[in-house]
Amino acid sequence: NLLAKKEVVAAHLKKLITTVLPQTGAKRLLSIASLTNQTFTNFVSGQLTEAVIIGVLCFLGMLILRIPYAVSAFVAVTALVPIFGAWLGGGLGTFLILLAEPIKAVWFIVYLLILQQVEGNLIYPKVVGKSVGLPGLLVLMAVTIGGGAFGVLGMLFSVPVCAVLYSLYLEF
Repeated sequence: NLLAKKEVVAAHLKKLITTVLPQTGAKRLLSIASLTNQTFTNFVSGQLTEAVIIGVLCFLGMLILRIPYAVSAFVAVTALVPIFGAWLGGGLGTFLILLAEPIKAVWFIVYLLILQQVEGNLIYPKVVGKSVGLPGLLVLMAVTIGGGAFGVLGMLFSVPVCAVLYSLYLEF
């Protein structure tokens, strides 16, 4: 219900902020809130794009290797978790393939290792970094530091938080 009325809630919050804070402070706070909203929206868009890319690449590899490719959809969904999500999907996929065809499970692991190196070092930093306006190196640093400090939630939120802080730094 809150999402359905988010415009009304946002309008009331804006009115409250402009009433309580001095004009310059209110303007600055609303500017930061707008930047944060846009950055998180772009981050989700980048994550979805990256998950589709990894899912398609996994599907193509499995098609070439003649491995049951339904697992690639699972890999794509779990890829929504930055960096290690596709590993989780790949691990469960490997287990399922192992039950049916053990030799193909080995080939899947080899392919997934290669795919994860390409995804983690090239695709993710470029796609997600571009979507939030961060250089690829800062994306990798944000995920590493966020994951180390706050676990999975740190991995999920570190990139957009870093992007907001980076934008504010550039403004300053």
